[in-house]
Amino acid sequence: MRATVSITNVISAPEHSKNNPMTIQPLPPKRFKELDQLCQKLGVTCGRMGLVNEALTHSSYAAENPGSQDYEKLEFFGDAVLKFVISEYLLERFPDYDEGQLTELRAVLVSDRILAEIGEQFNLSKYILLGRNVQTRPSITANAMEALIGAIYQDLGLFQVQTLLVRLFGHQTTVVDRDEIKDNYKAQLQEFTQSRAEGTPSYVVVSTDGPPHDPIFTVVVKLEGKPLAEGTGKSKKAAEQDAAKLAFQVLQDPTRSVVA
Repeated sequence: MRATVSITNVISAPEHSKNNPMTIQPLPPKRFKELDQLCQKLGVTCGRMGLVNEALTHSSYAAENPGSQDYEKLEFFGDAVLKFVISEYLLERFPDYDEGQLTELRAVLVSDRILAEIGEQFNLSKYILLGRNVQTRPSITANAMEALIGAIYQDLGLFQVQTLLVRLFGHQTTVVDRDEIKDNYKAQLQEFTQSRAEGTPSYVVVSTDGPPHDPIFTVVVKLEGKPLAEGTGKSKKAAEQDAAKLAFQVLQDPTRSVVA
C-alpha cells in the first residue's frame, strides 16, 4: 500500500484529543502496563498512551468516573480512517473489480461483525473499561476497534495505520472475497449481463407470505423488462440472491424455462 497518500485531504483529525486535558491525565502504572501489552500485540509503539486509554473507555465507565473521556469521538474519526484505508487497499488488491464489488467487500470488512472478530484475535475486550452494570458485547468491541484505529492514526500517522490494517484485515479480506463475492449471484449475474451488453437486472418483490416474525419473500428478477427467474428467501436480500442464482443458470442454459 502506498505510504505517500495524504489522508488530510479526505478527513481531518478532531481536535478534542489535543485540547482536552482529560486525555493527557497520567495513567495508573497497572493500566499503562496493560495498554503497553496491547500495543505490543498490535505491533505498534504508541507514545500517547492516554489516547489509547480513551479509545478503550466506554461511555458507561466515563459516566461513573468523572474526568474520563469515552471513545465516541475517536470512534467517529476511526470509522473514517478505516473506510479510507480499506478503500485504497481494495483498489490496489483488486484492480479488476468494479465499484459494486469493491463497495460490497468494504461494507463487509468494516462491519461490526468483522471488527469484533479481529478485536477478539488479540482479546481486545479485556482492555475495554466498562461501567459496573455493563457487559461486553461484539458491538462494543467493534466500536472500540474503530476508536483504537483513530487513536493510532492521531498518535503515529497514516503509514502506521495502513501497515496495521493491512496486517489485521489481509486474511479477512481473502475470506470475505471468497464468501461474499464469489457466492454473490447478484454480482455474477450483473457482470454476465453487462458483458453481453444486456443491461442491469432488476428485482421486484412479488409477494410476502407467512407470519410477520417469519416472512417468506418471493422476488422476480427481470432483464430489459422480461422476467428471468423467481426466487424465495427469509429476507429480500436472500430472495434476490436465490432469484439471481436461478437466472444465471437460465442464461447459461437457454433450454431452461423462465418464469411466466
